Order: sequence, then C-alpha cells, then structure tokens
Amino acid sequence: MAQPSQEHWIAIAGNPNTGKTAIFNAITGLRQKVGNYPGVTVERKVGTVALPSGRRVQCVDLPGCYSLVAQSHDEQIAHDVLAGQIEEMPEPDAVIVVLDADNLQRNLYLATQVMERGLPCVIALNMMDVAERSGVKIDLEALSRELEAPVIPTVAVRERGIAELLGQVDNVLGGGVSKTGASIRKWRMDEDIEGHIRELASELMHHGVSEHRADAEAIWLMASIRETDELIGINPHIRKQVIDTQQKLESEGDPFRSAEIGSRYEWIEGVTNACVSQGERRGADWSERFDRLFTHRVLGPTIFLVVMAFVFQSIFTWADPAIGAIEDLFGAISGWVRTTLPEGMLRDLITEGVIAGAGNVVVFLPQILILFLAISILEDTGYMARAAYMMDRIMGRVGLHGRAFIPLLSSFACAIPGVMATRTIENRRDRLVTILVAPLMSCSARLPVYTMIIAALFDADRSVAGVFTMGGLILLSMYLFSIAAAIAMAFVFKSTILKGPRPPFVLEMPPYRMPRPASVAQNLWARAWAFLSRAGTVIMAVTILLWGLLSYPQDVVLSRDFAAERVTVQATVSEPLALEEALGALDAEEAGARVQASYGGRMGRAIEPFIAPLGFDWKIGIGLVGSFAAREVLVSTLGVVYGVGDADEESTPLREKLRAETRADGSTVYTPLVGVSLMIYFVLACQCVSTLAVVRRETNGWRWPMFMLAYMTTLAWVASFVVYQGGKLLGFA
Repeated sequence: MAQPSQEHWIAIAGNPNTGKTAIFNAITGLRQKVGNYPGVTVERKVGTVALPSGRRVQCVDLPGCYSLVAQSHDEQIAHDVLAGQIEEMPEPDAVIVVLDADNLQRNLYLATQVMERGLPCVIALNMMDVAERSGVKIDLEALSRELEAPVIPTVAVRERGIAELLGQVDNVLGGGVSKTGASIRKWRMDEDIEGHIRELASELMHHGVSEHRADAEAIWLMASIRETDELIGINPHIRKQVIDTQQKLESEGDPFRSAEIGSRYEWIEGVTNACVSQGERRGADWSERFDRLFTHRVLGPTIFLVVMAFVFQSIFTWADPAIGAIEDLFGAISGWVRTTLPEGMLRDLITEGVIAGAGNVVVFLPQILILFLAISILEDTGYMARAAYMMDRIMGRVGLHGRAFIPLLSSFACAIPGVMATRTIENRRDRLVTILVAPLMSCSARLPVYTMIIAALFDADRSVAGVFTMGGLILLSMYLFSIAAAIAMAFVFKSTILKGPRPPFVLEMPPYRMPRPASVAQNLWARAWAFLSRAGTVIMAVTILLWGLLSYPQDVVLSRDFAAERVTVQATVSEPLALEEALGALDAEEAGARVQASYGGRMGRAIEPFIAPLGFDWKIGIGLVGSFAAREVLVSTLGVVYGVGDADEESTPLREKLRAETRADGSTVYTPLVGVSLMIYFVLACQCVSTLAVVRRETNGWRWPMFMLAYMTTLAWVASFVVYQGGKLLGFA
C-alpha cells in the first residue's frame, strides 16, 4: 500500500484515442517525468499542474484502456493507481475522466468503473468538435446530473476548455470532497449476485480495503480474476473466494462477467438516451472515405508498404548525416583530449573509454528520434490504428500482434529503436515476443561484417544471370535468413514460454486529425531522455569495461622488441614518407600484439575450444569479444589483431591478411565455408550490449536481457555448427 502524502495527486483516465494524453500534455506542459511503474514495463507519466488558485498538484496519466478489468498489465496498473496500491503514489484526490463526445456510450463503461470507486471526478467531454460535425447533441447539464460530476466540454488538441477543466479540478480539491463515502454505483445485478458482492466486499474490508471502494473492488476482482491470470498482489484467500463464487454462479447458469456487462450497459444506455440526440451530420464523412481507401484489401496494404518504405528509408538515410556529424564531433573531442593530455592510461581511458562510450550512446539518437517522429505522426493522424488492423491478419498467423510490424521493420536499421517501439503493443506477452525476436532482424551494424566477409572470401563481383552479382545475392540471403529466423522464433515463443490465449484484437478507429507539433516534440524529448538516462548509462559502462579488457594488462612482455625495431627503422630509412609508413606499420603491429596479450585476447584464446567447431580461431574469438560493444567493431578489432591498424570493411590490407591467414597445420583459416559460418553467427548472435541495455530498460530487469543473450548465442552457435560441420561433410571445406 502506498504511503500517505500531504501533496495533492490527480489522475487522468480514459479510453485510447480519446485525447487523454493531449489533455495531460496541455495541463502539465513540459513539467513531466517519464519512467516505469515499479516491477512492470508499463510507462508512468507524471507531471506538475498549476491550478488557477495557485495550488500545484501532481498528475499521473493512466494507461489508456477500455476497462479497468485487468486483462493486461496496463489495465491492472490503471486500477492499482486508483486504488492507491502503487509505491510512492497515494490514492488520487480527484480523477479527470476523459470521454470521447462522439462515442459516449462506449466510453461511459470505463467512466462508471472509475466513478464507482468513490473518488471525486471531473468529466472532460473531449472531441466536441468531432461530435458537432457528426450531428451529436449532448445535454451537458443532464449528463452532469446523471453522473453526479461536473462535465466540461473540451477540444484538447486546440486547448479549448482546458482552463475551465482546471477550474473545476481546483474547486473539487478546494472543496475538500470526501473520499470516504459509500460507492456511487447506480446499476444493479440480480439480487443473488449482489449478495455475493456484499459478502466479498465485507471480506475485503476485513483485509484493510476502505469502505468507500470495497464494493467497486469486489466487482473488479470478480471480473478480473481467472485461474490462469497474471494478476499480482492478490491475497490468496480472496482469490480462492472469488474463484469459488465464479464457479458457483457459472454452475447456476448466471456467469458474473455477462451479468456485470449487461447490467452496466443497460444503465449506460438509459443515460445516453436521456442526454444524447443525433442531429444531421455536417459536411462529408471524410473518415469513412479514407477508411475505404486505407483498409482496402489491395490498396490498403499497398499504401501501407509505401508508408513503411518511406519510414524505413528515412531511418537509414536521414539519420546518416546526423550520425556522421555525431561521430565527427566525438572524434574531434577525442582528438583535442589527445593533444591536450600527456600520453598515458588516463588519456586512453578518457578517449577510448569515456568519450567513445558517450559516442556509442549518442550515435543512436538520430535513428531513435526519426523512428518515434514517424510513429508519433502516424499515431496522431489516426493512420497507425488502420495499419495495425491490416497487419494483424498477417502477423497473427505466426502469433505476433499487428502492431509488431513496425518495431520489426525498424529493427532492420537498428534493434534499439525497434525494441523501444514495442511500447505501442498493449499485451505483455505479445510485446515480449516482439522484443525477443527484434534483434534477429539484420540491423545496419551487421552490414560492415557482411561486406568485409563477402569481399574477402567470395567472388563478389561475379555476374549471376546477367542481372545480379554473387555478392548481392549472398547479402540478400543473409537478410532473408534473418527474417525467417525471427518468424520461426516468434512462433516458438508463442507456442512455449510465452504461450497464452491470443487476446481479442480490440481496436478503436480514431478520427483522422492533424498531429500537434507540441505533443510530438514532447514525445520525442521523453523518448530521447529515457534512452540517454537509462540505457545510455549501461552502454557507456560496458564500453569502458570492454576497453579495459582490450587494453590491460600494460606490463606484458611482448615477443618482439618494438622499441629496438623502431630505432633500426629510423637508422636505416631516410626518406620521410617511407619512414612514416614503416613506423606506422610497427605501431599497428605492436597494437595487435598488445591486444593479443590483453585480458580480451586471453578471453579469445580461452573460448577457442568452444568456437573451433564453428571454424573460428582465437583471433576471431578476440573479434567476438570486442564486437560485443557493437557488431561492426568486429572489423576494426580484426584490423588491430592482424596489425593493419584502423580498418573498415573496405580495407584492402585487412582483406589480404584474412585471405593469407593459415593455421599451424598450414590450412587456410578463412575459407568461404568459414565466411558463411561467421555471417550466420552474426545474423543470430546478440553481439550488441546496447540492445541488451535497452531491453533491460524496457522489461524493467535483467531476466529477459539475459535470456535473450543466452538463447541468441545458443541459436547462433548451433546454426554455425550445422553450417560448418555440414559443409565439411559435403566436401565444401
């Protein structure tokens, strides 16, 4: 139970697509904090509201839901906030209930559940402009009388009615409205069921539930608890009583859920009949016309693919200049530090650890911001709901949610924004499945690895069928393989560890509207800050750790005396350019020797027995250790290990070194079969600490990131083993 607080708290509740978040943004402005509720992945948005009287109160934006009946974590969190069962957050002093004026009957279902808890409520009747265009006329005074709460008409996207809404909240708080009165439930079920509710409410009061919400809590438990639910914090004795009562009612042919829904909607229908009338529709119904186009069986998917192609391409192309600028900026900062500080481990720690770690964090921001800019615009315009509706039919065949398509598509650019984009998926299991398979999509960081291996070990430019090249077809096969792996693992997860009944795809088609720039900007700022403050700290810490592994110990005795070799070179080479090249080559070879002698190098040797069956040697092992910071680091790490200095995927000296590398028995290390095995390993392995850090943030713990690391590494090893050993058996070695 939350601790009591002297500070006033208000909550905002409402269905999805009612403008609830727009009202939250309008009344809090930039005075917001975004985090997660304790122990779950549900996002918590809290802001400070300045009321007309000068009083400042804390406001929490509850997850959008159609009901408080807990079918998901979002719905349970909404209930728990209203019940005062969230840590560091007391029971609200008042609730703003946001209703869509154009869909009042459906919205009143949640509103009645909130008001029955005995909490003072103010009704924000939002989207009045849409209702007026639809010809809907609402008697505000009659509705206020029926609900016994003030009703304020609003248009949140234009901030109409916001001042009046805050004034009513101020009046409610200033009037000291009691939260200890009886429930105001106005509808009733059969007397037999009501008797069971009274018994359960009485039992709840014996377990510390306050009288003013015992009735509502009893109904919530009867509607929410099932033998297979995932509800947390429920007293086992209460759970048993609820299940026994449910079974008794079902055996008597009067299931509680049906009785509750029917009785509640019967009362709601009476309210809307008394308060709402339908007049003549004004203007053309553009929503219906657009829906016929955007959800058409042929044109709809075509338009969706074009939109997604644009979003996907923007993540690749628009982000590149910003990424390049960020890399140049951190490179310049690192260069300045190198020229300012004396040579030594402190300078290396700052430049290769701290600055490089910060760069590894900030460099992801362009892709994250572009993706969430696109998602915010698609959500605000109303198109995202139509896209999810179309894709659910396809994604559902492998157990994925319709909204999983965009996160998976985004993961081709980078898994980090893809994982963050899963927040649009309400169901916990569906969201976890999408998070677990998103890193299997071949991200842009794998491309340098593919490019280096294909160019070094295959006849990449050889023409195939006069149209394609061998390199292009191999690259395409890696991307197709990643898609197949993601689909297969999604099916496995939905059939095993995350198995469960697929929730009904309930989706409201919101009206089309123009996005609000202020709302989009706030969303982007919240996403960027959440990434930098939570995932960024882990990424930076691990980057520094990996630098330490590849830099220490410093006092190793190398097999070659590089200092003496430098003296010899300086004495024998007089031409300045040749001298510079010779000294540079020596520096690169010494760096490679030190990496081989480092803790990271020793780890590479230590894991060699485990990776040898895949065709990899200890030098590749060092590359695997270094590439855990980021997959593309494999290329530069191999460049250091092979003594060619700073190398990229286009480095000719590195390619030549790889082709010439032999084992102790004289056999070639890098054959095409080893190349395929290594590429398969990088398709499937989770060689990215940044992704793990983001998954840790999104799942609120290390359990799922560690599971992801384990399953992807195992999958990569098994697949590479099958490819390499199978290839040898078939004579391809």
